[in-house]
Amino acid sequence: MGPPSALAAPSGSPDSAHDSRGAVSRAFNNVGITDARTLGRGQLSSSGSSFSASSLADAGYGPGAQVTVGGLDFTMPRTRPGTPDNVAPSTVPTTIKLRGQGNAIAFLATTTSNNRPFNVTVKYEDRTELRTFATTNTWSTQTPDELGVVQDAFRVPGRNTPTTENADADTLYGMFVSGITIDPDRKVREIQVSGNGQAHIFDARIVTVAQPFGVDPRGGRTPQPDSCDPLVEGQGICDAQEAGIFEKADPSAHLQYRTSTGELPRDASAFYNEITPLSSAPGTYFMTNGFAGGYFGIQELEDSSKIAIFSIFGPAKGEVPDDRLASQVLYAVPGGDLVIHGEYAGGPSIRIPFDWDLGTTYSTMITEQGDDSDGNARIVTAWINKNPVGKTPDWTRLMTVRTERPAAHERLDGLYSFVEDFVRDDQFTAGRARTASYGNAFTFSPAKDRWVPLSKVSFTGQMSRLFTIQNDAFPTPNEPCKVTETVTGSSIPLEQARSNVNSIWDTSARSCTSPGTIPPVEAVRKGAPLYGQETFASISAEVHGRTLVVSGSPYANDEPVSVSVDGAEVATTATADATGDLERVRIELPEVLSPGSHELVVTGASSGLSGSTTVTVP
Repeated sequence: MGPPSALAAPSGSPDSAHDSRGAVSRAFNNVGITDARTLGRGQLSSSGSSFSASSLADAGYGPGAQVTVGGLDFTMPRTRPGTPDNVAPSTVPTTIKLRGQGNAIAFLATTTSNNRPFNVTVKYEDRTELRTFATTNTWSTQTPDELGVVQDAFRVPGRNTPTTENADADTLYGMFVSGITIDPDRKVREIQVSGNGQAHIFDARIVTVAQPFGVDPRGGRTPQPDSCDPLVEGQGICDAQEAGIFEKADPSAHLQYRTSTGELPRDASAFYNEITPLSSAPGTYFMTNGFAGGYFGIQELEDSSKIAIFSIFGPAKGEVPDDRLASQVLYAVPGGDLVIHGEYAGGPSIRIPFDWDLGTTYSTMITEQGDDSDGNARIVTAWINKNPVGKTPDWTRLMTVRTERPAAHERLDGLYSFVEDFVRDDQFTAGRARTASYGNAFTFSPAKDRWVPLSKVSFTGQMSRLFTIQNDAFPTPNEPCKVTETVTGSSIPLEQARSNVNSIWDTSARSCTSPGTIPPVEAVRKGAPLYGQETFASISAEVHGRTLVVSGSPYANDEPVSVSVDGAEVATTATADATGDLERVRIELPEVLSPGSHELVVTGASSGLSGSTTVTVP
């Protein structure tokens, strides 16, 4: 595919290109060009890479040099090496006072990451706005953009690292030109850019072009006719790219939560969230409380029944034990369906019937405490409010787990949500919308002894099983504290595209309601007692001579259990059934029990969950 027609020579009057002199440079917040004396200041990547000032100068792209691509003129930053020379869109939007009128905005930009898009909000003088997204290319990419959305501006040999000037001299590193389409009948007052900090804008211009700029389907939701859409037959480009661009995971769309400063919370001991499911279909998971060690939410199963489910990840992916948990279950709600063959090695999962309704708001929470006996172990608990938000709360504890966590994960971190089509049959439920409104999210800070709002919500990605899913995330109408997210197989018109993988919304508003002093929060305050091992299983037994008949629940599905009488083990071969129940399991005792009362204890071999009862021999 050749260069995009958007980069044809500009048409119109000589003043059809507007750069609002100094608008971009006044917003510079990142260092992308260094020399031998300033190597350590580079910020193009997390490892400190940067363009080499000498390589740029040798190629004719020194400070203030003109860069012309397809009839569009840009200017290299007039800055000294090692000083800010580009705008890196981050979680906090950056304003660029770009003014003028045209039918497009063109960007001279690059990125060191494959996660390429960034958000652009165009603010017109009539107070209307356009929210869209632009993209760029990875600076070390040696081939033209395969989708024809981005065109090369230039390439220079080598890069600077914090310790080496002109490293990797055999590799060419480039900048690129792309853009967005705007309303030609409105005057631009300014633009705001935001993202994950990995794109870098060196210049931007309001221009008039013959054809509109293309849209990258890897960053947005809606593929263009000439792009790779696996739902359309006969597009050979898909065959070469399906392994990289289009993931093989279940179709899903994700949100990530940050504080008002754009930071990821790292000292949280509780994560509270609310969800309003808006549309669903069999095989839908509305995940509300995800973190680095597991996730929690509500589902509609394939038979249309509805549940709440909480899962913990085991520490060793790829090695699922037959009958042992990597984490110790300290509590499971009576009547819950406890599964030990979880998503990751030894990861326990608990589910309960939960007949949620569309259009009704529910609240969920995860709490976490440290285990003083092991610095890497955490005590994690899932809670659900069985009553809708607005009614008297009825908080129920689903499960408490002692789980090993990497030392780097202090308390809850990596907080996120997602909507997923989890039917694992290599088919996508095309045309079925799965939509939910998330928000009013908070973490509890023990150090501050208060709730901290998670008011920066970012749309972090889309995944599909070799299908281009049409997903979206956008502020919920009339609900400023919430963000709505959709996954669907339907085609959505381009003009409705409001999201890319780095979209960020500010949900701070007076209508956001702190969870307050709900009972579970007492578990995460300073000095709160840990949840210890609990005897909770309902056990019953009867004796007939040397035969002991035992019933009980709940245990993990298919879990082996040990049985002891008066502290002496009498059986190790009993096993719970596929639903975690013991149904009149017969155990032959080594000898007849003496008359009187005897204590019976039944303990799960992997979960450690136990129950006890007393049997009386006449």
